[in-house]
This record gives sequence, structure tokens and C-alpha cells, in this order.
Amino acid sequence: MRTACVRPVLFAQSRARQLAPAVVPHAAGSGCARHPGPRSATGGGWRRMMQQFNLRKFQAVVMGLVLVGTLNGSTPVEAQAVAAAEGQRSFLVFDATLYKNKPALSGYSLKPIKLLYESRLFPKGHQPQVLPPEQAVRSIAKELRGTSEPVIVDIERWPLKGDATVVKESVGKLSSILSWIKAEAPDIHLGAYGTVPVRDYWRAVRGPGSKEYQAWQRDNDRLEELATWQDALYPSLYTFYPDRQGWVAYAIAQLAEAKRKSNGKPVYAFLWPQYHESNATLRLKPIEADYWELQLNTVRQHADGLIIWGGWGDHGPEPWNEEAPWWQVTKRFMQGLSSGQLKGPSQLAIQ
Repeated sequence: MRTACVRPVLFAQSRARQLAPAVVPHAAGSGCARHPGPRSATGGGWRRMMQQFNLRKFQAVVMGLVLVGTLNGSTPVEAQAVAAAEGQRSFLVFDATLYKNKPALSGYSLKPIKLLYESRLFPKGHQPQVLPPEQAVRSIAKELRGTSEPVIVDIERWPLKGDATVVKESVGKLSSILSWIKAEAPDIHLGAYGTVPVRDYWRAVRGPGSKEYQAWQRDNDRLEELATWQDALYPSLYTFYPDRQGWVAYAIAQLAEAKRKSNGKPVYAFLWPQYHESNATLRLKPIEADYWELQLNTVRQHADGLIIWGGWGDHGPEPWNEEAPWWQVTKRFMQGLSSGQLKGPSQLAIQ
């Protein structure tokens, strides 16, 4: 969320199949830096070129099989049964957009959700590493008593990756805030934006068999206390690159890790229908309509729901556009949810 300066930390190890300039979003306040793009393949002649071509074809086929579910050995009949079961599973879509002059979206079955940004929790000029005043947080929590919509704390100033001592302090501070809110409003549905799992594109796409992925899992294990205070987990799946296959791999890994750490609690993913601001080339540009559709349907297959965030530009709230492609796609998606006739990701193009 840009109002609170969302800057997921991405590892600077590039992969040859990435299509966009590699960008490293840093922690809030540290700015954005570029790292060198994909290493170019040199030597090897025609045979190496063909091997690389076949490898890319193989990767695309594997991704397609993952999306269809055939890697689990399911037959077409079993796949239909799974699709039918998913159609019966409740899937929630929340509206967290900040557009001005936005019409009521409840008619499309989008549910409201309340976000507590840093600007609400911390006094102006507050020291970044210091907890907000406890009584101020408790007072805000008392106002939330009786609310039926989920309440999501969005604090991004404290690192959750890196030095073990620093991470432990961050977890302790975030847990304190969540505990104060729960103490004053025990019946609300409480979560924290983008905390568990750690947001990490490059390690996530490496795959479970890699050392990088396993190191990422160990980082997520350090956040156990944060997960216990939340009634659901809210990973961030914002878009940094136009590489759709890469995004699908990243999203599935993030959601799998969220489920691993959720202890059976629901998992709801944050999506944003614009490219993340850290990408200097594509920053804030609308995501292509079919790419957005792929994202909605991927999350539909792998999570319990999603939150659509957006509508905040460089100069504050942006005007609502009823004809925006992302909104047209979203309306069709919501209609598909209601009718039980949604496309699966395997029916959508992955470029």
C-alpha cells in the first residue's frame, strides 16, 4: 500500500527468463535501487541455444501442469470434481481501494475491510523505531468494538528480515500492538498486512528444493508469534514485473507459505491492479486486463479470498473510472463467483 510505502524486499539474484528490468524495492524510506539485469548466455553455439530453448519450453509446460493440477496425477474427472468443490468453497473479495468518488461496490458482493495505517497509529514526528503510545492504540481499538469487517494493521517501518535481533524486536513490537487491539476489541477479526510470510520474490520463485527457498522458510519461521495474533494471514502479491509465469510461481509460493504458517486459519491475498511503484519503467501503470484476470483466478485457486487495494497515486486519491479495464475484469470475476462459472488459471494465457 503506497500510503504506508509498501516496499517488499526482493533479492537481487536475477533469472534469465525475467522479461522486465530487475528492480529491488527496499524497505520504507530507503528508496529504490536497480540491480544488474539477467546475465547474458555466452558461447555454446547452436546446441546450447537449443538446450536453453527446450528448457524454457519445459518450464512453461511444468507451470501449465501445476496450474491444471496434473502433477498430482488427477484425471480429467478428478479435476472436474476439484473444480466443483472449489466452486462450493466460500471465497471472499474485499474492497480496500481509495479512489475518490467511488460508488458503492457492495452490489457486486465486494465486502468492506478496515485498514489501520501508520498515519493513524503513530503521532506525527514519532521516532520510527519506537512503539506508538499504548493508550492511543487501545483507544483506537475501543472504537472498533462491534465492527463486523476485518481490521488490518498496516505497519511497514520495522524489518522482518535480516539480523535476528532486529527481526525479534520487530516481531515483539508488532505483536504488542496486535495484543493491545485484541485486548480492547477481542471479537474483531484482526490481521496484519504483508507480515507472514516475508515478501520475497526471488527466493520464492526458486522452488522448494533450493537453498534460497529453504532459507526463506526459515525466515518465515521466525515470525511465528506474529501469526498467532492474527485471525487470518494477509500476504502481499503486488506486481513488480510483466513476467506472468514468474508472478504465478511467486504467488503460489507465497500462498503456500502462508498456509504453512497459518495453522488452519484463512489466507487472504492483497492484489493491486497497477505495477508497483518500485519498477521505474512501469511504476503505477495499470496491469493488462488479461494479466489481472490471471491474478484473480490464480488467487481464487490457492487462497480463501483476496483484497483489492489501489486508487492512491503520487498526489493522493485518484478519480474512480467505471470503464477501467481492471474493474471490468473484476466485475466479470465477481459474476463468475456468484454463478460458479469461473475460469481456472489454466484457461488463461501465460506469457
